[in-house]
Amino acid sequence: MKFTKEDARKRVLNCAKQYQQNLLHKKLLIIFRERQDNSIRFIEVIFHKRNYQHLTGLELTNTEGKILQHQSKNFYRKCIENKLGLNDVDKVMGGVNFCLGLSRENDVFVPSSALLEDIKKLTASPSQVLAIFEKDIDSELYSTVKHVAKGLNLHHLILPPEINSKISLEHYVYRRK
Repeated sequence: MKFTKEDARKRVLNCAKQYQQNLLHKKLLIIFRERQDNSIRFIEVIFHKRNYQHLTGLELTNTEGKILQHQSKNFYRKCIENKLGLNDVDKVMGGVNFCLGLSRENDVFVPSSALLEDIKKLTASPSQVLAIFEKDIDSELYSTVKHVAKGLNLHHLILPPEINSKISLEHYVYRRK
């Protein structure tokens, strides 16, 4: 079955609503172990309206088909309002395996691309993700646990003080997998 431009448009509109429900105005704390020195570190990732377009692989175009620059918020608005037309977009990409590209923005990271590549092919020593926490942008502490590495009990993990000060394990319950 051929993947058409209309298929891509529909998928992008649907994913925009999922992005709005699950990621918009959220902040993730990703705790990982560096393979080189076995240290535990973290990054924070924030999701704004302007970041959505980068994840789609689509460019917003004008009526002459020219790519419009700096239109990421407009692109997102069109998606949420179901107003993104076939003639509004250019460049359709897709695939099965991907990884999330992140760019540093001040003291946090933002999603900048969805790469159609296995992470193991992009780095010599990928880090092990130990846990992912979530919070609303305005919240003080990360208290929602979204992912924990298989077999890991966060209550037994010794975390650096810098990470401990950002999280709450009050509602976390270890679940043996």
